[in-house]
Amino acid sequence: MAHEVARPSYRSHTLKQFFDENRDLLTIYGILMLILFIGTVLSPNFRSAANLFNVLRQAVALGMVSIGQTFVILSGGIDLSVGATISLVAVYTAGLMKLYPTMTWPIVLLMLLMGLAIGLFNGSLVTRLKIAPFIATLATGSILQGLVLLNGKRPSGKIAPGWNYFAEGMVGPVPFPVIILAILIVLAIIVIHRTVLGRNIIATGGSELIARYSGIRTTLVLNSAYIICSISAVLTGLFITSRMGIGDPQVGGLSYDRFDLDSIAAVLIGGTRLGGGKGSVIGTIAGVLIVTVLNNVFNLVGVDTFYQWIVKGIIILIAVAAYSIRKSAD
Repeated sequence: MAHEVARPSYRSHTLKQFFDENRDLLTIYGILMLILFIGTVLSPNFRSAANLFNVLRQAVALGMVSIGQTFVILSGGIDLSVGATISLVAVYTAGLMKLYPTMTWPIVLLMLLMGLAIGLFNGSLVTRLKIAPFIATLATGSILQGLVLLNGKRPSGKIAPGWNYFAEGMVGPVPFPVIILAILIVLAIIVIHRTVLGRNIIATGGSELIARYSGIRTTLVLNSAYIICSISAVLTGLFITSRMGIGDPQVGGLSYDRFDLDSIAAVLIGGTRLGGGKGSVIGTIAGVLIVTVLNNVFNLVGVDTFYQWIVKGIIILIAVAAYSIRKSAD
């Protein structure tokens, strides 16, 4: 009697397919779990409720700007002006709110329009003048930071009454800004994976030439990606201003968190390919949490800021090298 050949079950096949398709994402979240475990071992204060809430609020600031950076990197670009944009928004928001404390929402709308203008300027440099994204956005960031420091080199201004709710408010046990970040994550996932714009961004990042020959208006697509990135930086600036209660001209990266570097690191660690064409917001959020938790653990343990920058640089190199090797192997 012939023996029947054992066939793998449908469930095992489905699980194998799921792991094959999401191995990068699962690896990233596995690394995040490992870092969380190491954090609890190195510092008992790490797992305290107060510190965990602090980590979440820190993740909100980086998460917002990293979502926008994901769009740009997916399209094949990069944005080094986000840190200066955050500083610009912080200074002018606090300054205007001090002068006009009853005009909170018009001021917020003005900042969003300013973000739209910055994004369109970056996109035009890249698409119209054909300047490399690295150079174009670096120059924009330099101009913006100069405008910030011309306004003043020290913290100034004051937020309008009630604006601190954006950063410090609670909805039940959940911080209000965490809810806002969750909404932005869902919206970004929908845009990237369920809309024509998202598909065109990925296609343009894969090959701008092929995308153009396929009938995609790549100029519009790239401008849209840079506008989304700049608006996300504006939201980050509004959040930080709400949290600090004042406008600091160096908050975007001169003396504090390097939001340009950290957002790029988060996106690359999260699996978005440098050069575009492949990536996800879910991966970016894992990268955001990894960078945020590392910053928190370093601060709790007392690691010098300069060493933190070294570690972040090494992480970026490892991430880019790993995905480049994986791309070559595929």
